[in-house]
Amino acid sequence: MDIETIPGPTVGSKQRFFRLYVCFHAQNETWKTTCRRIIGLDGAFLKWDIKGHLLAAVGRDGDNRIDGKGYAILSDKQKGLVKAVHTILPEAEHRQCCRHIFDNWKKNSHDMTLQRLFWRIARSYTAGDFKMWSDKLKDYNPGTYATLQVTKPETWSRAYFKLGTLCNDNLNNLSESFNRTIREARRKPLLEMLEAIRRQCMVRNARRALIAKNAKTKFTKRTHLQMAKVESRSKDCMSWPAVGPVTEVDYGGVSYAVDMDELTCGCIQWQMTGIPCIHAAYVILKEGKKLADFVSPCYTIAMWRQTYRMGVMPVQGKKLWPETGRLGILPPPWRKGNPGRPKNHDRHKSKGETDSQKKGPTVSATDSSKLTRADRVVTCSNCKQENHNKKTCKNDFVESQPKKPRGRPRKNPVQFHASSSQPSQGQSQGSDRWEQATHAPRSSDASGWGRWF
Repeated sequence: MDIETIPGPTVGSKQRFFRLYVCFHAQNETWKTTCRRIIGLDGAFLKWDIKGHLLAAVGRDGDNRIDGKGYAILSDKQKGLVKAVHTILPEAEHRQCCRHIFDNWKKNSHDMTLQRLFWRIARSYTAGDFKMWSDKLKDYNPGTYATLQVTKPETWSRAYFKLGTLCNDNLNNLSESFNRTIREARRKPLLEMLEAIRRQCMVRNARRALIAKNAKTKFTKRTHLQMAKVESRSKDCMSWPAVGPVTEVDYGGVSYAVDMDELTCGCIQWQMTGIPCIHAAYVILKEGKKLADFVSPCYTIAMWRQTYRMGVMPVQGKKLWPETGRLGILPPPWRKGNPGRPKNHDRHKSKGETDSQKKGPTVSATDSSKLTRADRVVTCSNCKQENHNKKTCKNDFVESQPKKPRGRPRKNPVQFHASSSQPSQGQSQGSDRWEQATHAPRSSDASGWGRWF
């Protein structure tokens, strides 16, 4: 743990809390030796009175689960994170989350073709596939293609990812999931929040260690599912051997070269994930070898057990903590909320109000959420004509049209005559029928029911 404070006004006075960094020793050590070299970063707001931010680093274990700690960096396109990563880790690969890129890119568009083309571009492993789908997007909508290039596709498309991390993720879902699991802890004060997160990590490690201990397979569950999927799809491949360890494999009309000495494939999937792709699986199975012999060791149960061999240790109660003899630290300054109506209670804006990039004559130049009076039609209440008001009207007065009654019109409207105190002929006839019906003797035959139905 590393704490940064703000110096007090005088020498020897109490310092004020600024920020802190917490890293569990067990997860830090096991991540260095057993986990894949990728870290997911995501920030979340603290919900307690003083407010603040919590930046969480999440790693990936052999079963593609949260390891709780975090050399590729995966985050959303938040300006502070982008600047910090390039400053502190200038040599590390910084990937952007495709979901955030897609949400900001499509905005109010619901064109399914654009969505399909975007995810095709994001999931392309080779530069050829990336160019092919990019050209299709350009032919379909040149404007959206131009706006997509501004987002730097080399940061979120798999075609430009570096090899060696054994991870093809371009989504920061695990970081989002971790922030969701601590949503209740973020409502607590600082110490209580840290204790809640520590206990959550301690319980998670204990459960994963028990699952890994009782596992009877060679690889993790998700790895076996991926291997079965690859083996099933590889049956549709065709191959042509060449001199040496290289084989040409065709799948779906596209051919790739598989090198069994270098353990590489032209589709890049094998090198990027550490699990043989369908082209490599076809060659491996055709040679009578086992697919499991060519999977990276980071996916094995033995490595998974090593990941959780060191758990987060319990902490004694506060009254049992040792005393350091140092001066206490003052809490951070109180931060009042912004005055006015909270932003999350705003009314829903229409499309013309929220689209700030298409400012027409009806949208204010200073505030895109407000409309101007430029295109409003003024109707005079005196003569009922347009383009002037009652104050400047010189025409004669015109009666307004009677307003339509509110609500749904009745099929059989009932008319009431309030001016006459005597009942009408229809009313008297109706009352006579009611008296006859109520005083008539009951009959069990069908003719007696005919008057009612």
